[in-house]
Amino acid sequence: MKLYVRKQLFFLNPTKKYLVLFSLFLVSLVVSVAGQTLLLHQEKLNDKKPGRIVTLEEVMRIHDNGRNIIFKNPRYLSHLDDGSLIFFDYPSLYRFDKNGKLIFKILKQGEGPGECLQPDYYYFDGDRIYVHSWIPPKILEYEIIGKYIKEKKVPYHVFAYIGYIDNRIFGIRDEIRYSEFIHKEGFFTTPFTLYKIIPNFRKLEKIFEIPVKHYIKKAHWWRRAMFAVVPFEHYLFIVHAEKYQIAKLDLRSGRIEKIFKRPYDRLKSREEETEQDIYNPVPKNLLPPPLDYVFDIWWIQIANNSLWVFTSTTKDENELIDVFDMEGNYIDC
Repeated sequence: MKLYVRKQLFFLNPTKKYLVLFSLFLVSLVVSVAGQTLLLHQEKLNDKKPGRIVTLEEVMRIHDNGRNIIFKNPRYLSHLDDGSLIFFDYPSLYRFDKNGKLIFKILKQGEGPGECLQPDYYYFDGDRIYVHSWIPPKILEYEIIGKYIKEKKVPYHVFAYIGYIDNRIFGIRDEIRYSEFIHKEGFFTTPFTLYKIIPNFRKLEKIFEIPVKHYIKKAHWWRRAMFAVVPFEHYLFIVHAEKYQIAKLDLRSGRIEKIFKRPYDRLKSREEETEQDIYNPVPKNLLPPPLDYVFDIWWIQIANNSLWVFTSTTKDENELIDVFDMEGNYIDC
């Protein structure tokens, strides 16, 4: 008996402009800096017909085969000019052509040359694909056709985000293990630091510190705020709080340009206890207290030169998506 799991690629069509999303499976602080930060606090929509249901138009079907191609949690979708799709599904990176035919499946499990145990983000530089591995810490380089070239060791702790933006490599590193709070107990705010990375990965240039809330107990920690990052031109849009707010950071100046925010009815959490981390299991007595509220925002994405904010609000089994323009004006939902 064979079990086939279908993943479908849709265009979301709210205004006859298209956003590529990977079905339900892959949808890929208020900071005070004097004279720089504009806090946008809006209630009214610029669009005259908010609350419309986004329609789905199927454009492709991709099948796993239950053997060497088994989808678990596809994410980080990249749509290339030739119509092919690249996406990450732990522990592999896949590329399918525009007809849904597999071009490659890469990333070997292991700790030797050309291998990794815990890969994460990938990014492009010209006709090269670079994959960031947490364990062991390294960058694996491939041709766009999937042929392995070489690797570079990363001589420091893993990144929570890494990407090639504005012709430079940027990484965001969780600095909690170096924090003064690491051996204390309770809720603390510790930095995620944004670095510009010299291409040989031998040097980090600090750009900005992003405060993130953690719960710490006996040198174990849990992030108690949403963390999401999406690049656009020479900017990073960052979510790093429990409540509804998005920071727009200028990578060239290293400063927060704006913060998008709107009134939002928070949802009570149904979390009775924190789930165990499968990569770092710990005794129950070390787990943090349950959340009072769910995170207001669970993801952000750029589409058609606008910022799509996926919120925690649902109505009739539909999720509410807010849309801002790139200047932070709240235009649609």
